[in-house]
Amino acid sequence: MMDCTGGALSGRKCATLTHGGRARRALLAVMTALASLVGVAHARANGVAQELEELLSTHITAATGGTAASKYEQTLGEAPASVSVLTSADIERYGWRTLAEALQTVRGMYVSDDRNFVYLGARGFGRPTDYNNRVLLLINGHTRNEDFYGASYLGPTLGLTLDVVERIEVVRGPGSAPYGTGAIFAVIDVVTKDGGAIDGLRVSAEGGSFGRKGVSGVYGEELGDDAELTVSGLWRDIDGQDLYYEEYDQPESNDGIAEGLNWDRGGGVQGSLRAGDFTAHGLFSSRKSGIPTGAFEIAFNDALASTLDEAGFIEARYATEPTPRTGVMARGYFDHYHSFGSYPYDEFADFFEENTGQWGGAEVQFRWDPREYDRLVVGVEAQRHFTVDYDVWDADDVTYIDLSLPFTLLSAYAENTYQPLRNLSLTLGVRGDSSSTDDDSMSPRAAVIYRPFQSSTLKLLYGEAFRAPTRYERFYEDPDFHKTNPALEPESVHTFEAVWDQRISSDLQGVVSAYRYTMSKLIDETVDPADDLGVFENVGDVDALGIEAELRAHLGGQGRAYASYAYQSAESVGSGIRLTNSPAHLARAGIVVPVIAKVFAAAELIAECGRRTVQDTETDAFALLNLNLSTTELFGGARAALLVRNVLDEEYAYPGGFEHLQAAILQNGRDVALTIEHRF
Repeated sequence: MMDCTGGALSGRKCATLTHGGRARRALLAVMTALASLVGVAHARANGVAQELEELLSTHITAATGGTAASKYEQTLGEAPASVSVLTSADIERYGWRTLAEALQTVRGMYVSDDRNFVYLGARGFGRPTDYNNRVLLLINGHTRNEDFYGASYLGPTLGLTLDVVERIEVVRGPGSAPYGTGAIFAVIDVVTKDGGAIDGLRVSAEGGSFGRKGVSGVYGEELGDDAELTVSGLWRDIDGQDLYYEEYDQPESNDGIAEGLNWDRGGGVQGSLRAGDFTAHGLFSSRKSGIPTGAFEIAFNDALASTLDEAGFIEARYATEPTPRTGVMARGYFDHYHSFGSYPYDEFADFFEENTGQWGGAEVQFRWDPREYDRLVVGVEAQRHFTVDYDVWDADDVTYIDLSLPFTLLSAYAENTYQPLRNLSLTLGVRGDSSSTDDDSMSPRAAVIYRPFQSSTLKLLYGEAFRAPTRYERFYEDPDFHKTNPALEPESVHTFEAVWDQRISSDLQGVVSAYRYTMSKLIDETVDPADDLGVFENVGDVDALGIEAELRAHLGGQGRAYASYAYQSAESVGSGIRLTNSPAHLARAGIVVPVIAKVFAAAELIAECGRRTVQDTETDAFALLNLNLSTTELFGGARAALLVRNVLDEEYAYPGGFEHLQAAILQNGRDVALTIEHRF
């Protein structure tokens, strides 16, 4: 059997997914490899083990004026949410190249890739082609979701090299109380490094499978007393591979072979400047990608099929503490987003789609500690989305859609944390959002955090969140295929969660969480039987529950390991049918060990059960093994890393969306990438 995902297509067709015991054999091999590495770690690791209890007192984040959990500096143990933090050391040792690769390892999260965009699922919810609009993405506390699709781009579209990332804060559960619309299942804050932490120039070059090539650079330095500069850039180009799709296996569609359409190129620049209490930072990214799948009924194997996404922002922030018990933060920002899609058709003229968004806003926040056991935070924010344009036209210059949909959003929030006992804290928070689109909402949350022992933390959490319908969902119209629904109502979710954090020993930390959420007025695309036109509607409710468990260990002075398991059940209320793209079982494991001086080996396991597709079929379970061999500084500032994704060449697929003829989209086989870095 030929493999069209692990290398070049040998002129003819490749087989689709195999069934049976391959995933089980892969899982057995993975566990054997991990067990062997654990043995190596215990044999080689030196030094004193770090107390993992320190994780609960890790500060998440001072530099940006607040944490992703509460918009002010807290420790992991204090945050009124279930939080995971991926550090720069994790990024370096495991070899993650994109944000999606990093998030895929977080307990309870999973990804999908339709070979155009990457999507994130959380706690059993990952609607196909939702553009990640139920997850809020932040860069240094700045919201990156755009204002037409509500999209947060977690794959190559982000345009940020992970070499400049200090940590990734993942806050599970509803986050509308501090952030408003879209923070349904998680808030993810990507925090970049200070200039002093970089201390010079780092330049790296990458090459590998599928014609992969790229360069990146990071520069940072201290500019004197209490001032720092950071600049980074990234360029990446992937030729891709020829792909076979059985659904298009006809002579008029090139026998189902998409040739030269799996390409992907793009990059971005980022910078930040801090001087005392003042910070300015910004980001611009651009990414263009081919569409090899024939999505949206476009002509299959047509070189014109592509999408372009460009996004940028600039923000100025001032944060200070006038007194030991007060804090003030003020910020102003401007965002830009532009997308362009080229869609060829056999029976019609070629179509083109363009979206441009420009918006600005300001936020002011006050913190007051009236007593040492009481903290009050209040804030207001205003946004004006003055350009929200959407146009569709064809090659004959016939315009089909010409929309201009500006809007205004005003918000206010407050949160109080009261600590009646040394080991007990109570948090109450609420946010109100008022939009010119009449999508007003009130989002409360509450948390009880109790530490019965120094090594234990119990969190009881409740939160509500909402997602206002996007401008795309409300107003997209095509006379032949789709109609508008101005009466579309916001989604809402109510979540209960219990989290137990436990230091099991000096080098082993565990966490268990159980949750249940109900989602009302779920927005999804349907077909109106009255006219056979597509339309977005509030289709019903979702009931979900799950449990997540994770262990993290330090192995000697330099080794580390983790393992997690998540069970998640998300069903449509009334029918009891499991949601599409919702795996019930997720397993993750990873280990990093020093093998010789200045050389580290890392292995990661990504294992999942099958997922239901929109065509009511089931994808196969799979187990992926990734290996990364990396060095610390060797000579003259040089470093190297060799990453092998999908070492066992496992065949696996993710569910497609309603726009795909394929029920599932086959993913890459074995993928090798070599990175060489030099530090100046």
